[in-house]
Amino acid sequence: MRRPRFLRGPAGDRPDAQNGTAAGTDPPPIDPARAEARRELADTHGWNYAERHQAAIRGWPRTALPPGPLGRVRHELTGRHRGRPFRIFDYVHHGAPGAPWQRIEVCAVALPAPVPYIYIRDPGGSTGDGDGVYAESPEARFATELLSEPVRADLRHYGFTDLVMDRDVLICTSDGGGPGPAEARLEALTDIVDRIPADVWARWGRD
Repeated sequence: MRRPRFLRGPAGDRPDAQNGTAAGTDPPPIDPARAEARRELADTHGWNYAERHQAAIRGWPRTALPPGPLGRVRHELTGRHRGRPFRIFDYVHHGAPGAPWQRIEVCAVALPAPVPYIYIRDPGGSTGDGDGVYAESPEARFATELLSEPVRADLRHYGFTDLVMDRDVLICTSDGGGPGPAEARLEALTDIVDRIPADVWARWGRD
């Protein structure tokens, strides 16, 4: 089954655009304090900063980000953490046409190999309430092998409630639970990737 994906940015959202908006749409609010905080993080860790980078989500599954009109990628950080490429950015979007702009933080960590799509959900998060961890994937065996007891324990430990793994990236938003600070979230996601056994990547990795 073909999965809906982000294919291109909104009209007028090129880095050289005057206002970064599509015709008839108010621009996202400017946040100098947010920009300065991200630049400081980049300087501290030797990461890269970009004020906007719409191509960052190109090819991502639509389920990785909130539903509604296409949002904007703002204040992106890229680099390596424990040897693994990552990106952190703000996704500024309308929850519904005509609604105010909303902002969520997105963190994506590179995987050792491209793998089948999987959506992981744990409604209880760190509390352990709810029906436990479950997953949706076109490859049921992959989901079973991926969600070993140690991986489930890490999900609970860090409090993640929603994750998407697709192709070569693990994606989490600030709406999906987990640690609040960007650096702590990055560390937690990297721990989860490292927890998955090498034979799972070898068996399910795709060229």
